[in-house]
Amino acid sequence: MTASFADFAQCPKTDTMNHLHLGMRYASFTSWAGFYIPDFPRKYLGLSDIKDNIITPYTAPRCKTPKDVQDLFTLSIQDAIADNVKILEGSVAASFVEQCGGAANLVELVKKEKERFCTKIDFRPELAIDGKMGSEHLSKWLPELLSSGIFESIALYGVENADAVRDFAPIFAFAETSGIKRKISAGAVLDPKTIQHFCEMAGVDEIQCGQNVADDENVMKCLRAHNVALNICFESDVALGSSPSYQAHKIRTLVDFGFRVNLCTHAMLLFNKSNSEQCAELVNSGLFGVNEVKKILADSFDAHLKR
Repeated sequence: MTASFADFAQCPKTDTMNHLHLGMRYASFTSWAGFYIPDFPRKYLGLSDIKDNIITPYTAPRCKTPKDVQDLFTLSIQDAIADNVKILEGSVAASFVEQCGGAANLVELVKKEKERFCTKIDFRPELAIDGKMGSEHLSKWLPELLSSGIFESIALYGVENADAVRDFAPIFAFAETSGIKRKISAGAVLDPKTIQHFCEMAGVDEIQCGQNVADDENVMKCLRAHNVALNICFESDVALGSSPSYQAHKIRTLVDFGFRVNLCTHAMLLFNKSNSEQCAELVNSGLFGVNEVKKILADSFDAHLKR
């Protein structure tokens, strides 16, 4: 059976991993930015390829002012609405404090975006924390950002070893007591045992790009026992090479094991697939039938309605 965008366009969706400064269509970005990015979109040689050849020379220099930050968020939210995303956990990089002239200004900007689209989408702002910056550097911003009440989840990324996660354990503990959802971006490149160690050390609710846990049944059992959900970015896993093909992706194993899987766009500017288009790829790759994919969407949406 061949599926298309139209088979899933009307399904209500969640998107629980969407970097708002990169979460829009390429056409939306270029119309706003006023330039094209060469040799793009395409497959990438890892995250460093994206950083060195797209973000550093093109997207980052174009985002200089608070208005630029707000415009990018608006484009991403609008393109999520166009795909019938009803619940958007859109991530806001803590480093945008610098462009916005302070934590209070960033909080106010995010609050305005939430209010602006409140009748069209349940936008749940997420604070994205770059683990490579170090907790000492981030301590200037994080207390004010986290205590603002605007961020409903945090996502730690860029960590590569247990020591790095240990530094952020107090932040995750604060998030837990404050009712803020906790996520770690660890699953695409790290081995399952390390992922489990991260989760046990910091305590997490969801793992971003978590397909590699499928390589260890004991780790899967541990994560399932703690009700950890997996945010799977099907297209970006293939584009970044963490999965050699659609057909080889481990999402089928994870769903069959009983994980709640949330399908995510990650950064639609970079990976060029909406959630509806990713759903079609899941069917056309032979991994699932149309009704199975609709059930994945419905289970994710229902779980987030209860939160």
